[in-house]
Order: sequence, then structure tokens, then C-alpha cells
Amino acid sequence: MKTLTLTANKITAVEGAAIGANQGSFAQKLNSTKARIDQLNAYRIERAINANNHHFMHVFSLIPLLIHLNHPVLPAYVENAPQGIWHFQLSDYQKQFLVSYRFDEAISADHLGPHPSFDALYSMGSTGTITQTSCSDLDLWLCYPNHFTIEQYKLMELKINKLQEWAKTFQIDINIYLMNPEQFKSQTYNSSVTDEHSGSAQHFFLLDEFYRSAILLAGKRLLWLHLHKNEYQNVHNNPEIDLTEWIDFGDFSSLSTSEFFGASLWQLYKGINNPYKSAIKILLLECYAHTYPKTKLISKEFKKKLLSDNALEYHFDPYLAMLELVTEHLRSRKEWVKLDRLRVCFYAKAVEGEINNNWRSRDLDELVNQWSWSEKQIQLLQNRQHWKIKQVMNHENMLIDHLLQSYRNLIHFARKFHINPSIMTNDTDILMRKLYSVFEALPGKISLINHKISSNLAEKAITFIEAKVGSALQPGWYLVNQAPKSRYDSENRYVHYNKSPIKLIAWGYFNGIINAATNLHTVSPNLDIEKLRQFITDLRLSFPIQAPEVTNDDMHHPNEIRNLVIALNLVQDPTEHIDELPKKVYPSDLFNFGKAQKTLVGSVSIIYRNVWNEIRTQHFDGEDAILKALKLVSNRIYQGNSSPQSVNVFCYSKYLRSELRDFVADLVHKCITIQTGCLLQENEFSTLKVAGKTWQFLFHKKTFSIKQIDEQQAVENLNSFAKTKQNAKSENEKKKEFPQQISEFASEGFLQFFFEDNVDNSFNVYVVDERNNVESYYNCFGNKEEKIRKINKLQNEKQLKTETPASFGSFNHPQFYQLISPNGELCIVPFQSRQHLDYLAQKHH
Repeated sequence: MKTLTLTANKITAVEGAAIGANQGSFAQKLNSTKARIDQLNAYRIERAINANNHHFMHVFSLIPLLIHLNHPVLPAYVENAPQGIWHFQLSDYQKQFLVSYRFDEAISADHLGPHPSFDALYSMGSTGTITQTSCSDLDLWLCYPNHFTIEQYKLMELKINKLQEWAKTFQIDINIYLMNPEQFKSQTYNSSVTDEHSGSAQHFFLLDEFYRSAILLAGKRLLWLHLHKNEYQNVHNNPEIDLTEWIDFGDFSSLSTSEFFGASLWQLYKGINNPYKSAIKILLLECYAHTYPKTKLISKEFKKKLLSDNALEYHFDPYLAMLELVTEHLRSRKEWVKLDRLRVCFYAKAVEGEINNNWRSRDLDELVNQWSWSEKQIQLLQNRQHWKIKQVMNHENMLIDHLLQSYRNLIHFARKFHINPSIMTNDTDILMRKLYSVFEALPGKISLINHKISSNLAEKAITFIEAKVGSALQPGWYLVNQAPKSRYDSENRYVHYNKSPIKLIAWGYFNGIINAATNLHTVSPNLDIEKLRQFITDLRLSFPIQAPEVTNDDMHHPNEIRNLVIALNLVQDPTEHIDELPKKVYPSDLFNFGKAQKTLVGSVSIIYRNVWNEIRTQHFDGEDAILKALKLVSNRIYQGNSSPQSVNVFCYSKYLRSELRDFVADLVHKCITIQTGCLLQENEFSTLKVAGKTWQFLFHKKTFSIKQIDEQQAVENLNSFAKTKQNAKSENEKKKEFPQQISEFASEGFLQFFFEDNVDNSFNVYVVDERNNVESYYNCFGNKEEKIRKINKLQNEKQLKTETPASFGSFNHPQFYQLISPNGELCIVPFQSRQHLDYLAQKHH
């Protein structure tokens, strides 16, 4: 008896469809199985169409046709692109569509060549399930044979892009994956990890998902799904099976524990944009792990039912099956909190987008009745798009804790079985960096709220409150989503704290809590309300909330600054104390004003977005605020890399606003141009006088530093800056010579290993720590992959020992790279990446 049962929308097999193991011929049994699977296929297609709008039905029905026929008058045409799907048959809807384009079946047949390019087209995932919504993507596997050429592959990628653009005109997102069954079985990966492609992160768990959810849209049948285990394993000896008429992605005989790490890493990464779906799937992985080696894959359970001798009634919904299996598992372990979270995530996934009265909504009603949910709980989740900050923060904290705890449990499982992960090193590196950029909590970093929970967090009123030392509150700054003296609203009132005012302002702005219509208030002697309003306006006009998409190439590069904003005197403004302005103010006076030689920069607030789309902030007060700010900016601009896309300096002082802004902007520009390698002009500065003290700027190979010097030294060093820059190499650096490309490539905050091959088959290893210090090891021998496994194992064990049960550690895992010299020019690529493997293949030829 299943833990969860539904009485509606079941598939009932035709009476007598299955024949007993000892009755009838193999051909009869196979035909019986084909009939059952055809019925399941038709049932799923009907469910998908009935639960969606006409636009979905239009795209879903025509995608197979537009892949089968590549013609200039039809949408998504690409000259010479492959076309034709094995034994394609036109549906009535497709015939009507062709008629509208003045096509007929004779023209279609004449246009196609004698040999179709594709073996089959399948949809998979949530299509036709209880969780498919108007927000769901349509995921398709387009199966191609071994004789597919590189040119055909490239042309088909162009065709897929055009098909995606065509579907987008109907508000439907589709993903078409070119799949070669033989390559898949041999675990040969044509793609590294991308937003939609799991690369080497998972294989058998991806196959499990495909087999349990596959819908045949055109072409050949799935061999594994139609045969019992012994029949499948002996299929090559069976003369009644013509293997050229089947698609075979393999079975699960080689499933091992080595895949759990990569698969859990992938689900955690997918949780960034699809938190509810990933929360369900990572729990399924946890369930699979706990029952290992007696893991009951859902696809195997579905197959068992399809091949059974009895008529049955069952939903064959892969998402309901996940819910049932994980529910049973959590109940057996008495993990009631996890069970409640599973149900919340399942329901939230199922009610995304439009809610229509159809079989999906009726089945969901039946589910929540079984869970004994109140009407208030249901309405709360259905109105998620209207949630404001308090509800969203509580919900996001639950989701993150849920994902990270499951991930941690799977890591412990990996340690228990001493697993060597099957995921390739370069895929691990890219996933870890992406997870680091999202989940890693760092000083000054803004935590961005997942917009998939609620897309509009804007508040009507926001108040910033400064608490001083000695008050009843912890000293620092507080953001409150109410106007001062407004009625206390315990249900919706939310308070966010930070020591830094700039981080609090940035957190509100970049999470969309503050927009142009928000009424701003301050309770502070230092933060003027008009300055705050102007600053928010300046941010809105110069620093968009929407970030550009991060590519894998971006993630392989240092996290350099992309957009930079510097705010002067937003919080502390020394110019307010100027009694009388002199007639003439020189730039040098701005940092050494009056007889007391006081600096007129009292505070510097910095916000920047780096190429990994992290938002970082820093705030400096006091006489040396400008020096600290210049040092931070210089050390975040990596030598040899490009300049930031945008740099804006704003000043909010009472007096001398434009003079301060222009002078500081000039200093910032000089620091950036020096770091990015532009030539220095003769009048370039090497010293700066601030508050009566003279400071020298030192641009080393890897770092920028400032030191105080006396007046005599300043005179001696005048106009010698370029020479200082060239010769400022420490003794330590001289001892550790290494390729310059490593300095330009290395990212602060990561432990990185760079391999360089020697002619005698030895290799050098350059280890760059989190602070970009380098250690070199020359003429090493041995297997690099084995050394990488040992390093990862030591790192994981270290992490597990240092973490507390209530927390999750860092995603700062070691990163591995290879130095290669294609065309004689040294460059750095991820270890085991496509570039690395292609280079090795070319080298051996």
C-alpha cells in the first residue's frame, strides 16, 4: 500500500495486455509491452495538453515537425541543417499546420532525403506531471546516430537556437539536448557543466529521470523500458530484436556510489534558479543514498509495473512517485520537519504561474486534504508572488537550510563509503565557484534573495536607524520596513541589521526592497535623508539591479570588478564644519584643509559587482578613509585584466562637492589604469598627502600597498613611480619565480593548483593560496588525477572536522588548472576541460 494514493487521473492497462512469463512467444510479450507503453505515452501527452494553454499545445505539437522538416518556408529554417526523424508520422494538427503553409504530405516526402538524420525525439522531466506549470520548461532529447558529423552537429545547434527563439514567441521555454546513445552509454561528455547541462556531474541519476518521465514524440522506442533484466542483458543474442529499430541509453548495472557527490552538487547548483524542484530532487538523492545498495530507482519501479502480468491502476507520474518514495523514507526515520518541508516545496513547485481549474488543481486539492492543511496554509503558498520581505526571508532561510543540510548528509554518505567522485575535475571547479558566488557568506558581501520565491519585494516605506554605543540596541544600523511612529505590525514588520550603513542600503536596493516609489526615512544624526534619497537615485541611474548573465568563462577568471560606485561623505561630512571657504581651493588642499590640515573626506562607501555577479561593499570612516578606499580598489583590479565596465564617483558633501568628486575620480582612474597595464604619464603620482602626512603608493606585481614616508623621501621619490613599479619585487617573490600568467589568472579566496608539463614527463605544480601567495614544486612525477583525488579527500575531511552540526562549511574547494601552449603561447585552462583534452589529443598526434 502506497503512502500517498490518488483516486483520479490514473492509467488502467488493457485487460490481458500482459502475458505471463510462461505463456506465449517473446514476440507476443513484446507486442503486449509495446501496447502498454503506447498507452502510457498517449496518456502523458493528453495530460500535458489538457493542463496547459493553447500556446503550449501549439509548440509541443509542432516541435517534432519542425525538426523533421527543415524547409525555407517553415519556422526555424537553417540551410543544410539535418532533418528527418525515423518513421515520422504526421498528426492531424501537424497536417493542418502544413496546409496553412501550402504544404502537403507529398511535398513533405519529396523534400526529405532517403535516410532520416535523427533516430528519435523524446520529452522528459515535468511534462505531463502534476508539477508542470506555465513556468515549466519543455526539455527534449533529440537522439542522433554515430555517423553524425561535426558540421551537422554545428548546423543543428543553430537550428535549435532558432527553434528556441520561435517557441519563445509563444512564451514557451524549450531546451533541446542533442543526445547520442552510444556516447551516453560510454559516458563520453561533449559538454561541460552549463546552466542546463549537467556535464559529468550525473549520469545514472539523469538516466533514471529520463526513463521514468520519457514521452516518445517521434522515432524509435526505448529498448531498456521494454525488456526484463535478463532479456536486456542478452539482447544481442536475440534474433527477434532488430537493434537498429531501438534506442538504447543503457541500464543501471554500473550504478555506484561515485555519482552521489556530483549529482548532489548539481542539484544544489540548480537550486539557485529552481529551488523547489531541487529541494525535492536532492531529498530523493538522500533517500537513494540511505537505501544503498538496495536503492529502488523510480524508473525501475515504473518498468516493473509496465512489465507485470497483471492489470493495474497507477498514476505513472514521476513527481508523485518522488513524493511518495521520499515521504515513506522520511516517515520511517521520523523526520517530520523534513517531511513538512518536502510538502511545502512540492506544493510551491506545483502552483507556480497560472492556477487553472483542471486535473492538476483537483489532484493537488486531494493531496492537501490528505496532509490536513488549513485553508490559510494553502492561500499563503498560492499568493507567494505577493509576499513581502518578512515572509520571503523566512521561506528562503528554510529553503537554503534544507538544500545545504541534504547536501551535507550526502557528503557524509560519500565519506562513509570512501567514494571517489565520478564527476570530472573541471565540472567540480565550475560548480563550486558558482555555489561559492551564491552561498558563501563573506564580510561586505550582499546576500541576494532568490527572486523565484517572490518577484516584487518593494516596500512602501523603509526607515534606517542608527544605534549608538550605550543605547539599548546593538551598535550599528537597522533597516525597518515601516515609517517612523507607524502602527506596530508584528505579522509583517521586518528588521535587518548590519554594522555598516552602506551594506544595509545596498542590501535593500539590490534585493528590490527599495525602489523609486519607496518612502525613505532616517533616524540618525549622521545620515541625512536628502543625501540618502540622492544616493538611491544615483545608484538606480548608474548601477542596475539586473546583472548580466555569468558565463563559464567568467567563472574561470578572477572575480574582478565589473561595476564600481564610490560614495564620498555620505555618512561623515567634514565640510559641514567649514566656517569660511577660501577664494581658491587647490586639489592638494582637499586632503589637507586649513591650518589644521584636515582631510575633507570623512567617509568613503564602496559598492561593486564583480564578474561572478557578487555584490560587495566596504565602508571607511576617518582620516585615512580615502587611502583605504584606494588600496581596496587597486587590489580588486587584477593586473593585465580589463578595466571595469563602469566607474562612478558621487559626492554628498555640503561644500566643495564637485571638487572632491573630480579629484577622487581622477585618483581612482589612475589606480585602475596603472593596475590594468596602461602606460604611466610623466606627471603620474607616486605620493599623496592626507591630513598632513605623506604616503607613498607602491604597485607590486600582485598587490598594491601604501606606506607613510617623510617629506625628504617624498621629494626623492618624485617622478620615480614607474621605476618603483617595475622594481618593486620582494626577495620572497624573487625566490619563487613562476609563469606570469598565473599571477594574472589567480583568484583571491581560492586554493588553486596549476600543473605545467615538462619534456621529461615530469610536471611542475604551482600552488596559489587564498591570499594569492604562491608555492612552486618542480619536476614532480606520478598520476595527476590521483593527486587531485587525494587533495580533494583531505580538503573534505578537513571541512567535515571543522564544521559544527548546525552549520555548513565553505564552497571554497581546491581548483585545478593546466598550463598548455597551443601555437606556442602559454595559456591556462581548467584541468580535464575540453580545451585541455583537445590539446593532449593534438599533441599525441
